[in-house]
Amino acid sequence: MELKTKTDWAKFWANKGFSVIPVHYIKDGKCSCNLGADCPSPGKHPAPSRWKSYQEKKADIHTLEMWFDGRFKDYNLGVVTGKISGNVFVVDVDIGPGKPGPDTLDDLQMANEDLPQTMEQITGSGGKHYFYRAAEDEDILTGKNTLGDGIDTRGEGGFVVVAPSTHKSGNDYVVNAYDIEDTPDWLRDMSLTSAPRINAESSAIQGATTDRWGDMVDGREGYMVQLLLGTIRTFWAQKGELPTVDELVEEAWPTFEAKAKARGSDLASDGRGIELFRYKANYQLKRARNNELRILHNVEPGSEKPPERMLSAPQTLQAVGGSVEPPERRSLRISDWGMSRYAGEAPEQEWLIENILPRRVPGLIAAVGGLGKSFILLDLAMKVAGGDQGMHQETALGGKVIHNGKVVFMGAEDSANSMHRRISNISGPNLRERASGNLFVVPMPDAGGPMPFIQNVMGQYSVTPEFADVRQQLQDLGDIALVIIDPLQAFAAADINTDPAAAQFWWSLMSELCVAAGANVLIAHHMRKEGTFSIKKSVQAREAIRGTTALVDGARWVYGLWQMPESDEIVVAQKMGFEAGIGNCVMGGIVKVNDAADNSPRAFIRDESGLLIDRTMEVDGILEASAKLDKQQTQAIFTEINRRWGTDEPFAMATNTQRSLQAWLVTEYGMPKRAARGYIMAWADQKFIENTVHDSKSKTKGIRVIRTPDEPAWGQRHE
Repeated sequence: MELKTKTDWAKFWANKGFSVIPVHYIKDGKCSCNLGADCPSPGKHPAPSRWKSYQEKKADIHTLEMWFDGRFKDYNLGVVTGKISGNVFVVDVDIGPGKPGPDTLDDLQMANEDLPQTMEQITGSGGKHYFYRAAEDEDILTGKNTLGDGIDTRGEGGFVVVAPSTHKSGNDYVVNAYDIEDTPDWLRDMSLTSAPRINAESSAIQGATTDRWGDMVDGREGYMVQLLLGTIRTFWAQKGELPTVDELVEEAWPTFEAKAKARGSDLASDGRGIELFRYKANYQLKRARNNELRILHNVEPGSEKPPERMLSAPQTLQAVGGSVEPPERRSLRISDWGMSRYAGEAPEQEWLIENILPRRVPGLIAAVGGLGKSFILLDLAMKVAGGDQGMHQETALGGKVIHNGKVVFMGAEDSANSMHRRISNISGPNLRERASGNLFVVPMPDAGGPMPFIQNVMGQYSVTPEFADVRQQLQDLGDIALVIIDPLQAFAAADINTDPAAAQFWWSLMSELCVAAGANVLIAHHMRKEGTFSIKKSVQAREAIRGTTALVDGARWVYGLWQMPESDEIVVAQKMGFEAGIGNCVMGGIVKVNDAADNSPRAFIRDESGLLIDRTMEVDGILEASAKLDKQQTQAIFTEINRRWGTDEPFAMATNTQRSLQAWLVTEYGMPKRAARGYIMAWADQKFIENTVHDSKSKTKGIRVIRTPDEPAWGQRHE
């Protein structure tokens, strides 16, 4: 059915099972509500003053026709989420330049599984709504940052603006025609009102984007609301009463003003000044007085004492309780660092892995999930801990391990039993025996769970007591060569992917840990799934690493692992005798280094244990040989092209057809796609073949042989 009018669209959404409501719209650049230009949510809030009644009873078709053929003809549309609408809820992903939603969604899907395809809406601001259905008896939360920074949920008591509504930007909401799918278990578990969470209406200001100095990079309303909610809770828990509007503004506004950076000349010109702050303070206090703030539920008034002190950034290495003393602070004397300090020959570069990994630097190893980075890191740990510089010199990541010592591997994703099986699979008894006493593999799920090393407390990044304790233990062990942390996000209770300040704080801490322990510190991290098969250069692999650029720039050394290009993998798999397309062929290499190192890419092939083994020389030989055709092969190919021209199925230049000459060369001769394409283009340029009409009736084109490469050109034949 073609949807032409607002009434048609209202019926469309009603037929999907939704409770439909009219929503204010943009009129002459202002919201159509009474606040007009002062509206904090222009064109995005319900028009009926008692719209919440439609959370319990749907408007019937007659009411919808009366609304959208009459009074609300020009208005936007909205649908109520939750049980009134078949318990459909919406995952709202904030998308746009500098917005964290896509990275958070990547993290969620990497840690769980990809979301199933369902009804999806592109919002007027460029974000995305994913519609899912929960079971009838489940309460889905309506809240901000429910699933992480930049991802809200709209469930019970919520609503969303829907197509064909128009955003204040002038862009329309657009929806696809997919059915609404049942929610996957992991998404449901995270979205339930009973699910444990940090960010939703908590007093901690999480997910706020800060710059390198810890200042807010914008004055988003989400931060404003979180600050107000946190202040209200503090009053209630510590003083046993709610603040007045004046007290709330007086307490919270200076923090907001100091931390929020204006986009324009000031916060007021952004529409985020003290007037809006007071408006939202009044609104949240009304909610508190009506017992609508969940953050106050189960909080005994006056039950909490004000904190005596808070771990802050200047206390970087001091544990709460004083169990670890901070290092002696020394004043900087610039005059100590004249050129006399750099006289004579420069010291030689020291390596952990020769020409690959310099010693005592913090580094990152990144790959898509399931590619084998944890396995290859555990193998590296075994070889550094169990090798030596005599009869048992080991190789890893394409180079010789030339420094050995103690290794600590902290893994947040695998149990002790899983680690045990991996160790047995990738090393023989001799290596395990040599590593005994040197290798410490800590499975965090069995050791009390993952622990954060850095945290965000009221917008300020700081270290945790747990980190100070681990740092001291590493120093006490002595002779540490390598520390592995897998993966990064499990050890950082901060917005490490999207906030440059968090990434910079992390790497400053890791650099100091390298010095304190005298060791390399390697961190495992993720790449985006999209496009990993098309990576051909290390710079593309670097760009695929998830997170802010500061996450890569702050590391001294970054190593990437990515899928071998599909065309090469097919050839290698064919020649080596294993199945292509299941991740057996992996490329790896240094994608960023501050010192001189060999950054040429290496080719890894997965062995029976699942470990990636460096077989670069063999792979290079296979690809080099497969990219060339000898004279006999060329003659056979032209014979086949000629034969096919005489049938109803001639070869085609196009690659998206079963008649593709390129695809045939790849299959029959094991050629990389680029090599096959190069030969075809060269033959066409040299007038050996042509793409011409084969069937005059159907206008079907095919490849015809003009002459074979060993024949002279027509003009040369008659000289």
